Amino acid sequence: MKKIFILCAAFCAGLALMLASCKKTGSLAYLGNGTAGAVTASSSKIVLDVSKISAADTSVLFTIKSASFGYDAAITNELQFDSVGDNWAKPVSVTMGAGATTLSYTTYNFNTLAMKLGLHINAAGQVQVRLKSTVSTVTVYSDPITLTVTPFSAASSVYVPGAYQGWSPASADSLVSETSNGIYTGVINFTGSDLAFKITSAKNWASAYGQGSTSGTVSLSGGNLTAPGIGGYLLTLNTDLLTLIFIPQWSVIGDAAGGWSTDTQMYLNKTNNTWYVTMKLTSDGTKTIKFRFKNDWGTNLGAGSGTGTLSAGGSNITIPATASGGDTYTITINPTALTYTLVKQ
Repeated sequence: MKKIFILCAAFCAGLALMLASCKKTGSLAYLGNGTAGAVTASSSKIVLDVSKISAADTSVLFTIKSASFGYDAAITNELQFDSVGDNWAKPVSVTMGAGATTLSYTTYNFNTLAMKLGLHINAAGQVQVRLKSTVSTVTVYSDPITLTVTPFSAASSVYVPGAYQGWSPASADSLVSETSNGIYTGVINFTGSDLAFKITSAKNWASAYGQGSTSGTVSLSGGNLTAPGIGGYLLTLNTDLLTLIFIPQWSVIGDAAGGWSTDTQMYLNKTNNTWYVTMKLTSDGTKTIKFRFKNDWGTNLGAGSGTGTLSAGGSNITIPATASGGDTYTITINPTALTYTLVKQ
């Protein structure tokens, strides 16, 4: 009897020791810290082909060998991508489906990823890939693999013919999508009393977006769109959602420029990224102006420390005395260099 008791005690002690070495994850248990998995790629040198941007091809296929935590466990696997030299400071992570052992990328999606990682267009760059495997609070990483990737420019454009430029698609300003993801942006300078325009898919009238059924929407069968006013507006067209947004940019405001509740929109000089407008200013020598962004005081520019300089939130800029009916000035600002000019016409 004594012998049986000793054997039972030894068994219980061994069982307790074994359980003490296990950790719990919900109803699942695993042993130790886990052994990392591995990742391989179908190619280590990838030159992406712009002609396949719309194809459902596979530019690269990743295959993983899952990590082991010493016990059946619900493992979350992610592939992490980073540029060489970033030391995984800002990796792009893609979660794999439960039980999945492969992850494929089309040319378009992998090109988008390469540019997101900062690789240069039409130049070979290096991308590191590793497998991150997690159970509860324990994470292990595979050894990284290195791919040499050459991305291409995926930018595409739409065009904005309208009354402001004579309704000519061939010479119209454009909106650009850097990755051809259906979102096109650009500043359009609207001038004159007729603010009608359309947006064409090419430099012709074969396909044109017009007014949609509700405000802020577009349609391929709609009538003319209308800008909210003269001046430079940032347009954002989403061809998937069929929406169009107008955002005013830099403007002049002040009691010398029509009052402190009236913005006069400026135009973008796309050659040197300055903003300008020719307008009438009226002053008795004490009236002033300022510049603000998006018709909002959140970002405004006033007088800087030197002549012709600007500062964020600076004091009002005083306009010299004008004729009784006002004088015409061409006003130019450089919001980056923080400079301005007032040239009387």
